[in-house]
Amino acid sequence: MAAYRWRRWWAVALLPAVLMLAVGLSPLVDSAAAVSAAPRNSCTGPVAGQHIYDCSNLLTSAEIARLESDAAAVDKAGAPTVVYLQVRDADAQQTFQDAVDLMGRWNVESSPGAKDGFVMFFNLQPGNLRHGKVALFAGQKHYKSGNLPQAELDRIRTDVMTPLLANGQTAEGIAAGLQQVAHDLRYGPPPPPPTPGYQIVSAFVGRWPANLLALLFAGVVGLLYARERRKAPLSSADGGVSLDLVAAPGDLAPAMAGALLTGRVNDAQIEATILDFAHRGLLVMEPLGKNKVQIRLLGDGKDLTGYEQDVWKGLVEQADENTHTLSSEDLAQVRKGWSWPKSQLRRELVERGWFDPEGASARRLPLYIAGAVGMVGVAICLLLIILSQEAWAVIGLVIFLGAGTAAFIWGYSVPNTTVEGEIAAAPWRGYRASVSDKAYEPDVDKDLPYIVALGLVGKLAPRLKAASERGYSPAWFRPAGATAGNQYVTTPGYGFYPYWIVFHSNVSPVSTSGGGGSSYSGSYSGGGAAGGGGGSAGSF
Repeated sequence: MAAYRWRRWWAVALLPAVLMLAVGLSPLVDSAAAVSAAPRNSCTGPVAGQHIYDCSNLLTSAEIARLESDAAAVDKAGAPTVVYLQVRDADAQQTFQDAVDLMGRWNVESSPGAKDGFVMFFNLQPGNLRHGKVALFAGQKHYKSGNLPQAELDRIRTDVMTPLLANGQTAEGIAAGLQQVAHDLRYGPPPPPPTPGYQIVSAFVGRWPANLLALLFAGVVGLLYARERRKAPLSSADGGVSLDLVAAPGDLAPAMAGALLTGRVNDAQIEATILDFAHRGLLVMEPLGKNKVQIRLLGDGKDLTGYEQDVWKGLVEQADENTHTLSSEDLAQVRKGWSWPKSQLRRELVERGWFDPEGASARRLPLYIAGAVGMVGVAICLLLIILSQEAWAVIGLVIFLGAGTAAFIWGYSVPNTTVEGEIAAAPWRGYRASVSDKAYEPDVDKDLPYIVALGLVGKLAPRLKAASERGYSPAWFRPAGATAGNQYVTTPGYGFYPYWIVFHSNVSPVSTSGGGGSSYSGSYSGGGAAGGGGGSAGSF
């Protein structure tokens, strides 16, 4: 009886301890149960049997479980599948490459060399996980000769998935894509829609009529060019001119000589006029530190006439009233007023009987019209390519573009010079040839204005630079503060070429212009499980 009482008291004493132990173990039991019930979602994969890898923590456990079922259906249909989500700011092409890399790194295929895997890869926007980029990538077996060709992958991404993904329904969009892929693997992609009538017609026109018309057009342009060559006053070739001539043939101003040889009036001839002023002692060029130069006016220009007087007035109006200097910025402003001096130069050439702008315009017109027709042909061929979705019209496009461009160039090259103008230009062609000869060392003081006017700057720039590096400077180039009568044959530390380039760039500025995509599609030619596969990527 006493033993029974002791056992009863022990039971009573141990009951609180048992209850406390049960309460303490309860969270651990619940946690273990939750871990066992939670779906596997390792991002360090690949994990056997796991298809969904949500490294963004966007999807719920229930969504991952449903998507695992859809991905398993794709796997069962013949394409080992991985769906991977991560947070990364990337464009469509980078996302496509991420899918390729994942397939190769994880060997997403049923067996080595099978190349039958499928990857759905997401790069979600940081701070906005419901939007980003998605890429679908199929192995070579399904992409090249199977049921997931490029067109079908594009359709699944754009028509099936993107509307749901763009609406923030990420899990639903993934499920729709996986279900469509599984359906395609089992039964094939849906048949393409019937070819519309406009596509049939444009394909026919693009194959034969457009290309034949392009060939006919090229022949017409050739005939126009041949006719223009027959009408040209004289040949502009330099053949037969002696290279022994190394001095300017006469006292014709650089601008006049340049206009005769080029057949046109341009800014280079006005620049040459300013350099001719320097050669004649009317101004000097002075360096002002690195990449800075100024022009100092020394004369009054009272003996100048015609277009030269207009060029001088432009310099005087822009120069500082006290120092009579023009900075680089001033020179750029002077250039804006050159239209009137060029008009005056053109008028003087017409008065001498050397230019006939109206006759030249009449000769250019047919070629310009042909060039415009060529560009219309290019537009039509481009439209045919888009409508027909065939490349046959590319042949016509190239022919129209080449012949039309040639027509524009030939039209522009028609000179304004008359027969008399070509005769006057003949000795200057010899001078241009002799100055261009590699054995000739130009006299910068005398030759530079003509070099500029005749368009030889690019060809002779290395020789001008070499002369500058040897210490040679023209008489019209001197440091600021030197007397006007000094002629610097050597000017240590003041090579003229860099500063002349600054001057040249200000009066003859060269304009330059410069420029991720929302979608990307293509194939991958590398090796591994991804080799030979292809896919589609884009935004949502």
